[in-house]
Amino acid sequence: MTVLGWIGVGLLVLAAVVALVGIILVLPAFVRTRRAGLATRDLALTYRLVAGISALELQLAALERQQLLRPWRRVRRWAFHPLTIALVESWSRRRRRAREARLGAVGVQ
Repeated sequence: MTVLGWIGVGLLVLAAVVALVGIILVLPAFVRTRRAGLATRDLALTYRLVAGISALELQLAALERQQLLRPWRRVRRWAFHPLTIALVESWSRRRRRAREARLGAVGVQ
């Protein structure tokens, strides 16, 4: 083998050693990063689970609220029905006329 061949083999071995040293130096940082990533993933899964439970609780509360408000919705529907409003206005007019008639009879108008 020539001198250039041995220089090539030496450079190849040197490159392998440098690569191994680089891997060894980077390995602790990689392990820390992996642990942090796994911890973050676990935390994200926990938050997703909590958020899912919270969303389910909100849906159940909304259903309960719907059931509790059902009679009040019926009352509101009756109260704001046009015929109900017309009836209340009619009573109001009759009471006002009766009050005016009473006051007129007494002479207070």
